[in-house]
Amino acid sequence: MKTDLTQEQVRAIFDYDDENGWLIRKKDEFGRVVNRPCGHKPSRSHGYGVVGIDGRRYLTHRIIWLLVHGTWPDEELDHIDQNKMNNRIENLRPATRAENCQNQGLRRNNSLGYSGVSWNKATKKFKAYIMVDNKEIYLGLFDIVEEAFLAYQLAKIKYHSTSPIAQQYLRELTYAA
Repeated sequence: MKTDLTQEQVRAIFDYDDENGWLIRKKDEFGRVVNRPCGHKPSRSHGYGVVGIDGRRYLTHRIIWLLVHGTWPDEELDHIDQNKMNNRIENLRPATRAENCQNQGLRRNNSLGYSGVSWNKATKKFKAYIMVDNKEIYLGLFDIVEEAFLAYQLAKIKYHSTSPIAQQYLRELTYAA
């Protein structure tokens, strides 16, 4: 979302607490000095922090990016640790939609507890797969769920090498070796 809001306008309204990743509102809507954190509680609709400026709502992490870097991000902003409320600048990275999607954790409806693994009723085996460019790549069938997940981890490192999750898998697998 592009906007005409500038860094100077935002600086007049907010300070940035880089230790906590919070915006600090300098004044309330009546011009009284308040100096209180804002936008650090998740919105009910999507889980991101939101702040209001002149009657419009903005995502907190995008305002922080503008404050720190002076420009709006050209792409999406990805929370590296997947915590939508961790708005410390070192936890934010510009990312394409695909890169942002590659940095997602387990879905709520995942009953196995492993990304990239599903149960195949017909074969009574665990199927490993990974999504690349909106296409599912089949990685094989496995008797043991952990083996299927290992196949997924290796594919994640190969196909999504810039993803923080892939980098974490690589560190874990290197450490285990």
